[in-house]
Amino acid sequence: MGLLLVEVKPSAAQTSRDEVVSLTLPFELHLKKSGPVRLAGLLYDKDTTALNSYVKAGDKVRVRLLSDQPDRYGRKPAHVYLADKRWLQGELVRDAHATPYPYEDEEDNIRDLYTLERPASHDALKDNIPLNSFAIVKGTVRDVAHVKNTTYLNFGENWRTDFTVKVVKQNHKFFKHFGFNLDTLKGQTLRIRGWVSKQNGPMIEARHPTQIEVIKP
Repeated sequence: MGLLLVEVKPSAAQTSRDEVVSLTLPFELHLKKSGPVRLAGLLYDKDTTALNSYVKAGDKVRVRLLSDQPDRYGRKPAHVYLADKRWLQGELVRDAHATPYPYEDEEDNIRDLYTLERPASHDALKDNIPLNSFAIVKGTVRDVAHVKNTTYLNFGENWRTDFTVKVVKQNHKFFKHFGFNLDTLKGQTLRIRGWVSKQNGPMIEARHPTQIEVIKP
């Protein structure tokens, strides 16, 4: 099991009542009071069509906005709770219809989603990690290196060809804020999610500690 949190139930003070006007797949709802909202913390997947199996126009919901500022498409990130108090994001993840991802400013409750997930992970030591796409990779950190204020978590014998996680200087503050000491990860088994690029070998840049799960035996 990873270092995960238990599911958090929202209080009435945290949420507001609203009504669904319409849906836009994969993860957008137009609400009567709140307007367009996007389900926070879910990886965009244009092929996902399961939303309308859980909620429909006319349904009463509770909504917790993470920001009053809409994105460029006019949507606000939100957590949505159904009339029977089920967490909509949690239901989608539990039923394998969505993958959690901590977009910037959407890290809230992301580890709660991880507890509901049954992820298919790529082995950090295999050569089938997809490049230029999202992936979840699992492996044991062989070495932690610091080069010019950038931290590298190396998973293989050869950092020039094997999988690596990079944390740049400006993101160190997020890890420190959450008490996440990167130097202690040597020998630990991790599950890391993000976009894979090729920098020597395959690499994921971790901008926030919620991209990383420490897997305990």
